[in-house]
Amino acid sequence: MTSMALDKRAWCALVLGIVLALPSLWVGMQLDDYFHWGLVTQRSQVLQTVSPASPYGLFSFVDGDPARVMDLMNLGLAPWWTYPLVEYAFWRPLTELTHGLDYSAWPHLPKLMHVHSLIYFGLMLWCGFRLFKLIQGQSSAWLWAAFIFALSYTHGVPAGWLANRNAVLAVLFVVLTVASHHQWRQGSRSPLDFKSSVFFTLGLLCGEMAVTAGAYLFAYALMLERGALRERIYSLLPYGVIGAAWLGMRSLLGYGASGSGHYIDLLQAPGLFLQMLVGRGLDLLGGLFWMVPPELGSGLPEWRRLVFMLLFALLLVVSWPLLKADRRARFWLLGALLCLVPVASTIPHSRLLIAASVGSAGFMGLLFSAWRNGELAVSGWLKGVTTLLVGVLVVLQIGLSGVLLPLEMVSMRLVGDNYLNSGARSWDLSDIPRKTTPILINPPLSSAGGYINGVRAYDGLPVASKTWLLASGMQPLTLTVLNAYTLDLYSESGLYDGVQEGVLRGPQVPFTKGDSVQLAGMIVTVMEVSNGVPVRARFQFSSPITSDLYQFSHWNSGNVALCVLPEKGQSIELRLDSTQCATP
Repeated sequence: MTSMALDKRAWCALVLGIVLALPSLWVGMQLDDYFHWGLVTQRSQVLQTVSPASPYGLFSFVDGDPARVMDLMNLGLAPWWTYPLVEYAFWRPLTELTHGLDYSAWPHLPKLMHVHSLIYFGLMLWCGFRLFKLIQGQSSAWLWAAFIFALSYTHGVPAGWLANRNAVLAVLFVVLTVASHHQWRQGSRSPLDFKSSVFFTLGLLCGEMAVTAGAYLFAYALMLERGALRERIYSLLPYGVIGAAWLGMRSLLGYGASGSGHYIDLLQAPGLFLQMLVGRGLDLLGGLFWMVPPELGSGLPEWRRLVFMLLFALLLVVSWPLLKADRRARFWLLGALLCLVPVASTIPHSRLLIAASVGSAGFMGLLFSAWRNGELAVSGWLKGVTTLLVGVLVVLQIGLSGVLLPLEMVSMRLVGDNYLNSGARSWDLSDIPRKTTPILINPPLSSAGGYINGVRAYDGLPVASKTWLLASGMQPLTLTVLNAYTLDLYSESGLYDGVQEGVLRGPQVPFTKGDSVQLAGMIVTVMEVSNGVPVRARFQFSSPITSDLYQFSHWNSGNVALCVLPEKGQSIELRLDSTQCATP
């Protein structure tokens, strides 16, 4: 097989990956994209955070300032249950510049924004192929790795969701860092490689995902490089200095995460991080090797994690001859596993596996090549198990993953359309008096207030000066009118999803019975709590709920409809498909 033939096949892998990513052109703008558009264009209610080293502050959602959080809650851009000191602010200035170009040059042409993202995605794939060829050599293993990497479903959301572009850019620079480091260590062995240090720095300025370069560099020094251990570890020193400087500057500038259930900063809450690491890590492991999207985990039984662990143990047994004989296999596998540690700081999702997909593709490429060439030294019953397991992995890693990739590309649109977009556009706010506050009782996500206003502002629809969202309606809600000023909401499952909506309030800051939140015109008192999440709350308004100062609406099968509240002392049950609250 000639080198040219290999290169042609690599181009086929690249084209195939890009073709499967083309559905992203129809995703449009979703969720955080409207937040970013509002900040760049200054055409929405979005309140800018203090972001001293970011061009637009696009990733500084909340900055730990309780006064700003209160402003957001009063406007309805954040739900009433938001933790006042919550912070999740990320330093991604280079990524912000790419979004600034989108929202300044073609602010109402999302397809061009997605073409922009696909350019970075294509570069990431091609640089990944070159890295595989550098490490694997001319063997078929690098081509296996190229196709596995090109078809990885874990790329779907980062490449298909504009707001997640930072992950694609960060991994592009991770790949460039490792490739440059490899060439340096295989070449002159000069004391410092300037190019790889620059790539690592640029990656960190694109997104936190770039810290996974450290995982691969450590694995490289430990598993792939020869020579004295002291010299190998010393080669990592420049990256350690850059990483420490980045962490210090990030902290000094006020970026980080605290008080959130989605983003757990290892440096701020090490105990909570370690508590979450094993469970989240196993879900990520299942997503990486067995194509079970980690975001589905909450809907699967708890024993899934035991299954993932046993399957991975079986994979280690089957691949043990390869791991013993081939340092490259040990490097790729260790690097991929280490990549799972930093991303376990947030809710498991397939999009978090984009960096680990580099190592898993490299490892699987070697495994499939060794199996295809009869190089796995196994016999007896283990030979049959190996054939079965590797065959299943080929089907999963190339077949199923290739099917999932375009679905993951459009997944954010499916989520947005089902839970937000249609309702946001159908909410009739055209003739509402300025002093009237629209109140949406049961949206699918009570944390989506800012997104609803963002959708409306982007589409040129009227936006109220403030809106309140009371509770998430994914589970049935019971609404009871207690008196002329007060109503009660109850849901056995909680008034919001403590896991999926925990971004604004984590388990480390639970509610307790009797807690109250006072907004401008409404006091919310927590009456019952389960696992730190309110299941019953009392909403007391400053004016009668039947006055013209409030307009109550509810979610009605994907649309927002006006709601007639029951009489004093009476209750109604609301579901997302409820019609009994709609105006006759």
